[in-house]
Amino acid sequence: MSESHDVVVIGGGQAGLVASHALTEHSVDHVVLERARVGERWRSERWDSLRFQFPNRVLGLPGMAYDGDDPDGYAPYRDVLGWVERYAAVIGAPVREHTVVTSLEQRSSRWLVTTDQGVIRCRAVVLATGPFQRRRVPSASAGLPAAVHQVHAADYRRPDLLPDGAVLVVGSGASGAQIAEDLLAAGRETYLCVSRHRRVPRRFLGRDVFTWLVDIGLMDRTRADWVDGRMPPTVLVTGVGGGHDLNLRALEEQGTTLLGTMRSVSGEEVHVADDVDAILSAADAMCDDTVRAISAQAIAQGLDIPPPEQTPVAPPRSRPSTLSLKEARIASVIWSTGYAFDYDWVHAPCLDTAGQPLQHRGVGELPGLYFLGLHWMHTFKSGTFLGIGDDSAHVVEHLVTHGLRP
Repeated sequence: MSESHDVVVIGGGQAGLVASHALTEHSVDHVVLERARVGERWRSERWDSLRFQFPNRVLGLPGMAYDGDDPDGYAPYRDVLGWVERYAAVIGAPVREHTVVTSLEQRSSRWLVTTDQGVIRCRAVVLATGPFQRRRVPSASAGLPAAVHQVHAADYRRPDLLPDGAVLVVGSGASGAQIAEDLLAAGRETYLCVSRHRRVPRRFLGRDVFTWLVDIGLMDRTRADWVDGRMPPTVLVTGVGGGHDLNLRALEEQGTTLLGTMRSVSGEEVHVADDVDAILSAADAMCDDTVRAISAQAIAQGLDIPPPEQTPVAPPRSRPSTLSLKEARIASVIWSTGYAFDYDWVHAPCLDTAGQPLQHRGVGELPGLYFLGLHWMHTFKSGTFLGIGDDSAHVVEHLVTHGLRP
């Protein structure tokens, strides 16, 4: 089967659907290709206790405002999936589910999209496959004993599905910290190898932290604002239990054993760096900076703020440089070590030497090629429900103005 469209959108998550809505508003002929089902990652790559990390009001997308009865709550991930599915129906997105794209290549002034259902020729392509493509697992995983159960965070569901015994979580980003908390709440002995992260209060003066981060302009910061050109660390937040602060020091006080960054594995021994206190202190400092900026904004709005509370300096702890899996009775390792891009199926010079898309605000360097849904694609809010509308509007405006020219 061979067919033609003006635009092919690859990916049926919220980014691809918002792009579809914008294309429809411009009366652009297009089709959305989804390898599985609409919102698939919300369906099959989330753990049971996960809740939306923004207030529910943020679920509103172009063409469908939030109309729920709990705008300040944090929806279970299944409700977010239901919202995405409903959005696809409301905007009438031309989605083709269970259509796997196997190849994308440029042919003269056209793009050739090869799928397991046939070939589609088009004038422009929007890659809305998101940032969660290839699960990243360190090579050290190969050194673990065969008896130790290993799982990536995307495949973790709940504590009782893991083998009996202690659990080692590697990586303390948003997923790793929340999974460690989930394990601790279930009474599982938990070890956590820490990594860079940014700590923030869940609420300040009764308002969600993301409302304040928008007010102080943090969510609109661009890649040009990165210190030393380095991506800022992930923000730790959780919507569990009505939303609360997520602090690794608190998890440690509650029983989680914090370890340094994993360095290597040799047999039954895991070797870690001596960097826990440095990482926690950096997170404390970033939290204090954020609270000061929010406080200044609150004062400018005429609000009364409580006296500032400086994070107390915690005394350094003595922590091991080596963890014996046998002695700790660790039966499972959860790799919360992020994702890498997977564009092996794209046969066009559109990536840099590190495999990152060559793009500016979603506009690729090759004519007719666009990206959507990437973290920090343009601003801090890119890739989130907060920013996908703005990103899509910019991309589709450029596509209509330039990408569809003969």
